[in-house]
Amino acid sequence: MAIPHPRDIQLAVVEWLDERYPFTKAVDEALYQRVPNFANAFYYCFGGMVFILIVLQLLTGILLALYYVPDASGTPAPAYTSVNFIQSTVFLGWLIRGTHFWGANLLIIMVILHMARVYWTGSYRAPRELNWIVGVTMFLLILAFSLTGYLLPWDTKAYFATEVTIKLAGSLPPVQLGTFIKEILQGGAVVGPPTLQRFFTIHVFLLPALIVLLMYIHFRFIRAHGISEPM
Repeated sequence: MAIPHPRDIQLAVVEWLDERYPFTKAVDEALYQRVPNFANAFYYCFGGMVFILIVLQLLTGILLALYYVPDASGTPAPAYTSVNFIQSTVFLGWLIRGTHFWGANLLIIMVILHMARVYWTGSYRAPRELNWIVGVTMFLLILAFSLTGYLLPWDTKAYFATEVTIKLAGSLPPVQLGTFIKEILQGGAVVGPPTLQRFFTIHVFLLPALIVLLMYIHFRFIRAHGISEPM
């Protein structure tokens, strides 16, 4: 019996996929769509850099979650101990954690630059105003990523910085709304183990799901409206 050539196997798999979903058409639309000449300007690359940084944050976050223990009970707390273990013992753990940390800071800068470019070129105007709202929502989610991730090392700086942030959120008017937000974030009378557990859940499960969904919507809008021309 003749052994099929690998290329024949690949073609058979692609044909099988095309019969059930327009696989080839979707790939062609994603890879071979013409980019306007004006988009060669460097400031049109900010959005792509934001996408790359978000993917990098998701990948490094998954690797960190393999060793991180979201438990703040006991002295020393397992959360603090697990971060030290990642930093000092895990193979290339220091590099992965450093990439995640500095990538988070760079991500905020690049999002601000990207939004400034969109505003400067008037790309927020009709018919792209809904996509602008999606982008602003993504920016708020990225800030929420920074807030929830800052507490996870569970050291002194993270604890007191988060305590101040929660107090600021709790002072929002009206008083009932601020108190409600504070109770939701804090999970108790003071910042403690329930706070860490809630921040971990939001940071690792809720926010990544929302950011991936909004990125998909953002790209679909770009496909529908095209890249905006400079003013």
